[in-house]
Amino acid sequence: MGRKSLVAERREDILDAFEQCILERGIEGTSFQHIAQVLGRDRKMISHYFGNREALVDAMTQRIIDTFDTHKNKALAKLEQSASVMDLVEAFHSHQQNSTERAEILWAEISAYATRSEVVRDRLRRSYDKMFRTVGEVLQREYPNVPKKQLKTAAYTVAILIDRSPLLEWLGVKGTPIKSAKAAIETVLEDLK
Repeated sequence: MGRKSLVAERREDILDAFEQCILERGIEGTSFQHIAQVLGRDRKMISHYFGNREALVDAMTQRIIDTFDTHKNKALAKLEQSASVMDLVEAFHSHQQNSTERAEILWAEISAYATRSEVVRDRLRRSYDKMFRTVGEVLQREYPNVPKKQLKTAAYTVAILIDRSPLLEWLGVKGTPIKSAKAAIETVLEDLK
């Protein structure tokens, strides 16, 4: 396999530096100058490879979503085709329990930035749509006789509980958010029977 192109390598270096700056300052607090200081290069290099701030944030958003999707796909790949909804919940939570402070901060930053960027908002929307669709497909397979509207509501409820409970756990919310989310999901599933 050949070596990465210089352009791809430079873009990755810039994204690595941007990520470091986001962790220290947030997206809004990071300028091209901050990134250039981390790189030990001139800030014109960032403009050369990304053009403007919006393109840089968009590339970072795509990288974060790709990482999330890769972890999600690895968790799904371990499941058999006949896996239950609770198997899916366990797979997601086992991945998310290994989630780091870094991942939570980056996801929170791009989520906040999405309030000001239609491009970032669209990328996040598509990522969540995929997650809702995945949960919905497993529910449909496990509960084929339940009306579609009820399944859709259940899919959204389960997906949101899967997605947000690790954040609450990471924040140190009292109680046991992941355990409570699993109990809530079991209640939702019980209502489908």
